[in-house]
Amino acid sequence: MIRLCAFADEAGSSLQAQIDALKAQNEELEAQQAELEQQALDNYSEMEQVVQQKGNIDHQIALLNTQIRNTEAQIAAYSTLIADKQSELDVAQARFDELSEKNRERIRAMEENGSLSYWSVLFKANSFSDFLDRLNMMDEIARADRQRLEDMNQAAKAVAEASQMLQSQKAELEQTKESLDLSKAQLEVKRQESDALLADLVSRGVEFQMLLEEGEERLAQQMQELAQREMEYTEALQR
Repeated sequence: MIRLCAFADEAGSSLQAQIDALKAQNEELEAQQAELEQQALDNYSEMEQVVQQKGNIDHQIALLNTQIRNTEAQIAAYSTLIADKQSELDVAQARFDELSEKNRERIRAMEENGSLSYWSVLFKANSFSDFLDRLNMMDEIARADRQRLEDMNQAAKAVAEASQMLQSQKAELEQTKESLDLSKAQLEVKRQESDALLADLVSRGVEFQMLLEEGEERLAQQMQELAQREMEYTEALQR
């Protein structure tokens, strides 16, 4: 009888030790599960932040794309205007050159014929009044020629200045587009970084979920084993 009691005590002590060990393991598993759950929550929170950040970047890129398209349309419009102004300038320059050449030809012809000589005019004049009329007529012709040339020259200059202004504005727009393209490229890099970070966070989230499920399974097994040992301990005490 004493030996049976001693055996029961030994069995009970052994079972109690196993129960205590299982309880300690359960506490450790529960602590690990709690830590994993917190890490999973932190990971999810970070995922939300990255998703929001990525959304902001996508929105900025969309706005930049709109700005770039608008700028490109303006550059194309300025290119058309510059081409038109260049055509006007070519026409004005050609007209100016034509008038200049005609004026030079007329002067050469008058010089060859001696018609520019005051003495020639005087000798051909029938009277002093006729002489003055001829001089006034020559002066008016020369003045009209000079005025036409000056008008054409001013017109050509005005077209050239307008063309230069358009080219300057186009150059500014091209610089603006380069700046927009640079900003877009920088945002594209950030978006790629966000995509990579989000993919990593999703992968970590899946890993946390697997670890939590494995931990819950181990904890369930431990609880089942603990319940079994407690039942055996109770039966050993009743013997």
